Amino acid sequence: MKLKRFLTASLMALITTAMVFSINAASAAGTYGISCKNNAYGMQLGSHYTDVAYVYNSVNKGANGTPNASEQYLIGGPNDANAQAYVGNDCIYAGSADTNGTAVVAGDVARLAVNAIVGAVSNRIDMAYAAKNSGASATGLSFTTQADGFSMSANKIIGGLSFWADMGSSNVENTQSYTNVRLDSMNFDGDATSYSIGVDKAFGNALVGVLVSNLDTDINTTFNSGTYKQEISTYGVYLAYKTGMFQIDLGTGTGDSDITTTRKDLGNDSVINGKTTADVEYTHARVAATISRGRFTLVPSAAFRTMDVEIKAFTDDRGDEQGTITGDGQIFSTGNVTTGVTDDAISGRSITSETVSLGMVLSANLGNLVPYVDFSYDSEDTTKAVYKNEAGTDGNNAEAKASDYDTSMRIGGGLNFMLGSHVSGGVRAGQITGRDDWKESYMSGNISIGF
Repeated sequence: MKLKRFLTASLMALITTAMVFSINAASAAGTYGISCKNNAYGMQLGSHYTDVAYVYNSVNKGANGTPNASEQYLIGGPNDANAQAYVGNDCIYAGSADTNGTAVVAGDVARLAVNAIVGAVSNRIDMAYAAKNSGASATGLSFTTQADGFSMSANKIIGGLSFWADMGSSNVENTQSYTNVRLDSMNFDGDATSYSIGVDKAFGNALVGVLVSNLDTDINTTFNSGTYKQEISTYGVYLAYKTGMFQIDLGTGTGDSDITTTRKDLGNDSVINGKTTADVEYTHARVAATISRGRFTLVPSAAFRTMDVEIKAFTDDRGDEQGTITGDGQIFSTGNVTTGVTDDAISGRSITSETVSLGMVLSANLGNLVPYVDFSYDSEDTTKAVYKNEAGTDGNNAEAKASDYDTSMRIGGGLNFMLGSHVSGGVRAGQITGRDDWKESYMSGNISIGF
């Protein structure tokens, strides 16, 4: 029995040790714990590869301080005698992992932002056209044209102005296959929260309004063991016009954005910090028709929306080396090279996300409540992610390429309501399907107060 217990304990200790070793190995820094942009590397400095490099057999030097010819050999040259010199595979395999998040994530964030802004404006316009002076009719998507055009709730005070607010949240995930940080992938996940606040006024069949909007994203960029946070703030105007069964609305806006990124240095596991700003512009337009039969209303529509983001150039700040470099003196001759760390210069980038949607909304007028279902087919052109070119072969014969977003389907629904004659609101939710390597669900709500 004692032998059995001893063997069992030994086996458990062995398994635990193996697990710890595996965990440490999976998260360990590069072979020598040295930054991928340390000047001592010589052979693999990101994009600064050298065609020739010397490895020193010893640190002995001649009178002029230069190693004697007999004390050095050229890697890959005629004198190397097939020497197995380390040329570094910690930093050369990963394309996406050695890429700042702006090159991979920014296009999807622009799409999320313009969808949030336009969704808020479109919903507000739909509700404004549905309200009646008496406040007794349903709000939402059961459009009703009055003899005097359209009306909002009790719009006879403070110049006929109405105020509204819209808040939403989206959960997103790029599901591209991911094995480890040194193999190409653009796998990431996170969430985005948004709000829009606006004021508008009716002029006959027209509605004119202004709004401010904000989108905050918080994304875990698995592909480079980092994070991506972007805040987009905009202000804009919108105009709608409805007569008979047809409606048209459009809008435009501008603003700015703050972007903060982190990622891992594949050599020493230190955090690389980046920070920049961007200029933002958006436009949108929609044409819709209203077909009513009793309590039910069918609204087919065609819409276009686009956002342009001009990301400014910045520097990815790699932390200085902590402690001394470990490794063979034949590989790192620190007496002959500078062991400082070089930061990464990140170029500015232009991002565009354009979407054309063909949609259909079916609603039921139940008095002060209007439930509805909402479908749309979206064709988009969003700036693709880009990776750095790999400088080595990582054993993946079919290198992962950036996800190519083209078409998708939005399926959702909601409930609009009226509380008395002054307050109306609604909630809506849905998901995006059919977008390559993508999962997205959203939920939002709005409230309008008329005077």
